[in-house]
Amino acid sequence: MDNALHSDASADVGAPRGAYPTWKRLLRPLASLRLTVVLFALSLILVFYGTLAQKEQDVWDVVNEYFWSWWVLIPNKLTLLFLQVFFNASPDASWGLGFWFPGGKLLFWALLLNLVAAHMVRFRFSWGRSGILLIHAGLVMMMAGEFVTREFAEENVMTLVQGGKSSFLEITRFNELAFTCPRPDGQVDTVVIPQEILASATRSGEIIENEALPCRVKVLQYASNCDLLEKFPDGFENPATEGEGKTLALKAMPPVSGVDPEQRVNMPGAYVQLLDKSSGQPLGTWLVSTLFQLTRPVRVQEVKLGEGGPWKVALRNRRSYRPYTITLDKFTHDVYPGTNTPLNFQSDVRLEDPSLGIDRVSVIKMNEPMRHAGETFYQHQALAGDSGSVLQVVRNPGWTLPYLSCAVVSLGMLVHFGATLMRYMRRQA
Repeated sequence: MDNALHSDASADVGAPRGAYPTWKRLLRPLASLRLTVVLFALSLILVFYGTLAQKEQDVWDVVNEYFWSWWVLIPNKLTLLFLQVFFNASPDASWGLGFWFPGGKLLFWALLLNLVAAHMVRFRFSWGRSGILLIHAGLVMMMAGEFVTREFAEENVMTLVQGGKSSFLEITRFNELAFTCPRPDGQVDTVVIPQEILASATRSGEIIENEALPCRVKVLQYASNCDLLEKFPDGFENPATEGEGKTLALKAMPPVSGVDPEQRVNMPGAYVQLLDKSSGQPLGTWLVSTLFQLTRPVRVQEVKLGEGGPWKVALRNRRSYRPYTITLDKFTHDVYPGTNTPLNFQSDVRLEDPSLGIDRVSVIKMNEPMRHAGETFYQHQALAGDSGSVLQVVRNPGWTLPYLSCAVVSLGMLVHFGATLMRYMRRQA
């Protein structure tokens, strides 16, 4: 393959200038093999820095900041670590500098343009080079699959207690402050405040107001990851005056990193002061955290706001509602005799989707998912005390592209090396 590429490139270089159309002369800088090598080198450096960043950052934050951005600011501490690894710099050195570097999105499109331009400028379309064309078509297909997955794939969870049902998915990377109140007709009024607004209000000190909210909200403290202490630290002044927070203390924790051996997720928490919607008088300060959602039964905090039934206030994972309902009829958790090693996780569920006229019973096991409406349901975890099941729900419209690209690349390699072998055998004959 290298010989074929080199012969084509040499033919282009030696050709008269007038032999090329104007568009080919304009594309030749983009089709440069030197540019390909430089882009691959920059990609390797970006992967190196992105891997180092996972030591202190969540893996999804690293993906967004390093691999799906146009530019990324490499911090000073990673530069120092690079110098220590490759140039044996002193750990006490303070002369490393942060710098801007091409992000994954920029390198992705640059490599794609380089590959397409190389085919348009250098490669002659013939049966003898069909193998090379297939290999590069497979690479383009693989890059397209990554783009589709990154832009459109969803990975969420559904939590089900034994005998319970659910019609929503939880987006564990984001959270929201939710106010809920049941209505006489069985429906539930729900108003939520996304985490972006909570974090912004914490920094600015602004009071969150909205016509749909049953009250005003002032965020006194917000932690993207926290722990709840049952024993108050020395000198601790408890901001909470109502609810569970009267006996618990919020302790801010560092965000979960991408190399956490336990593969945990961030559990945010906050102190929020609720104010009367009309008069602005304080109604109390509450401690809210997604950790409350993990207890069985779930810790519920109620507050009287205006007329009607009491409102429930909770910090929870962001929800995405679906037109179907899944009921957990039975959850089974078997282990190998004499150990705690899982032998079998199994959820016997009932799927009801009135929009499609579906009402069926399914079994979800390890490596035996259930599929419905473009989503795949995997057995993910068990709730505390085997009281229920956590399903991982994945939607990826581009899931077939990696398999197809590997098949096309393999076919291209067979065609290319088969054609090379045939030419060699003809020369020997």
